Amino acid sequence: MKKSDKSVLLLVLGVVLALAAYLAAYKPLTAETEIMQKENAKLKQEVDRLQELANNKQQYLDDTAAMQLKIDEIIAQFPAQYLCEDEILYLIATEDDHDALAKSISMGTTTAITVEAPAAEAPVETGDAAAEEGAEVTTDTTATPEILLYKTPVTTELYSSYNSLKDVLKQINTDLNRKSVDTVSIAFDAETGGLVSAIAFSMYSLTGTEAEYTTPSVDGIVYGTNDIFNTVKRKAEADAKAAAQ
Repeated sequence: MKKSDKSVLLLVLGVVLALAAYLAAYKPLTAETEIMQKENAKLKQEVDRLQELANNKQQYLDDTAAMQLKIDEIIAQFPAQYLCEDEILYLIATEDDHDALAKSISMGTTTAITVEAPAAEAPVETGDAAAEEGAEVTTDTTATPEILLYKTPVTTELYSSYNSLKDVLKQINTDLNRKSVDTVSIAFDAETGGLVSAIAFSMYSLTGTEAEYTTPSVDGIVYGTNDIFNTVKRKAEADAKAAAQ
């Protein structure tokens, strides 16, 4: 071969080798660099988000404390339980406070009220492990006890004046322990000249809180007596009166 032909052949071979080196090394390296740049961009967004959370940490703590205070105030309005004696004593106190007379009381069964929980937010994935496909996300559901809301219905026939009836209804709706008026039926009482009202209201309680049920104290009533209505004593007094006559 001529010397000029050898030079051309060597030049072509050099170009081929350069192209082969580019295809074998530089191009894959470029693709890998692009992938790393995308990952770095995602990591930078995550770092910026975490930095924003860190900057607002105290605000989040203050907001959480304020919200917890409101929650505690709401929970404090619900007793742990309602029994028959609580309902009776409440109506007795209502009579005394508003010059009214509860001729009858009907107490329904306490039932649970279903409260829809807010939609759960999607978990925030952080780190390589959470980014892996199929990574298992677990939540701790045993941290706090479940709080359940209960409703105890009460119906009473109340004899009162118009103003007293308004005061009774206002007291039920603004009571420190949560209650609500369900229905009211009012009629004129010709015998007394006042009103006779059928009031159905509900008393609410919560379980799963720190509140504990306290048995009410009833002054002047002896517990454990076999004659709660004094029928034996009244019969003896009636017999003695009849004998005297």
